[in-house]
Amino acid sequence: MASMRGLAALAAGTLASQPVAAQAQQTCVTESEVAAIAIYSVPSLVQAMRLRCGGSLSANGYIAQRGDALSGRYAALQPRVWPRAKSGMLKIIGTQSSGAQGRQMLDTIGALPDEAVRPLVDAWIVQETSARIPVANCQRIEWVVEALAPVEPEVAGGLIGALVGLVDPDKMPVCPRRA
Repeated sequence: MASMRGLAALAAGTLASQPVAAQAQQTCVTESEVAAIAIYSVPSLVQAMRLRCGGSLSANGYIAQRGDALSGRYAALQPRVWPRAKSGMLKIIGTQSSGAQGRQMLDTIGALPDEAVRPLVDAWIVQETSARIPVANCQRIEWVVEALAPVEPEVAGGLIGALVGLVDPDKMPVCPRRA
């Protein structure tokens, strides 16, 4: 696919402008990028939760009553965090893709205008997340969402950025923090 080439070209251009030390960590995702991905994803994640868990959650529960307000808070930040979220997503796709087809997909994604990519990313997040939510965990997930809801999006994103590398560093290699 052409998207892999665009992503590779974008990555190559970005890396060419980075210091040599940063190039050594080219496959890692920064905490800032993970935070941006987390913030960007919340509206789609709420939608995914509604799709998967709608029948098992109370009509008086947090998602039913305040899910739209939560999504709105995060959606308002999407234009600002999108560039970092996109950069991080492209790195993640790049580390998980292999071969010519993977590079082609990255090239295509990198070459497309953001107005075309963002709806595709949003739909992909909803589809992938809704398929992976165990229905048995819906109420517990709703409780976690409700517990985190009062936290400002930037703080929540930062916490996720710091924690993701600890949880599964092989799946998402987060760059080491610089002192």
